[in-house]
Amino acid sequence: MKSKEFDPLAYIESAFLDVPEKPLDKKASPNGKVDSNSRVKFRKTDMSAPRPRRVRETKEGPQIDPDLQEIWEALPKNLRFLFGFFDDSVTANYYQGEFKESRHELVRRLLDPQLTLEETSRLLGVCPATVRRYTNRGWLSHHRTDGGQRRFRLSDVVKFVEKHGRLPEGA
Repeated sequence: MKSKEFDPLAYIESAFLDVPEKPLDKKASPNGKVDSNSRVKFRKTDMSAPRPRRVRETKEGPQIDPDLQEIWEALPKNLRFLFGFFDDSVTANYYQGEFKESRHELVRRLLDPQLTLEETSRLLGVCPATVRRYTNRGWLSHHRTDGGQRRFRLSDVVKFVEKHGRLPEGA
């Protein structure tokens, strides 16, 4: 007895389909209804925006670490101070050769860090395969390391959430 050949691409594609067209195998029961074991074909749709998992709400709302809140509020003032007051002239006396990055590049790297696939998926609340799918479709910007691994900038993740995420009204 020869079984029907399995088509893996059709199987995967069916996960992105949402409306039944008609049963492929019309095995009607005596009352005229289609058998629940028959296969149904769905039409293709565009994938929707990411669906990150929300933190379970507490009565107080989302909790932010008080130490981080204090740092966040002081950040603009402290950055202006660091850029305007200090330079590399004294520090350069204690090191041989040139620094590998300028002060501005150093601050940019610290404020807009490079994230791994794991870190990005945790921030977005989705699995790593979903983040890969976002990058493959061009929705989420990334670059590759010499070893071929995906790396993300925090600013790109924020832009992605602003464009595709579901933010509360007024946010």
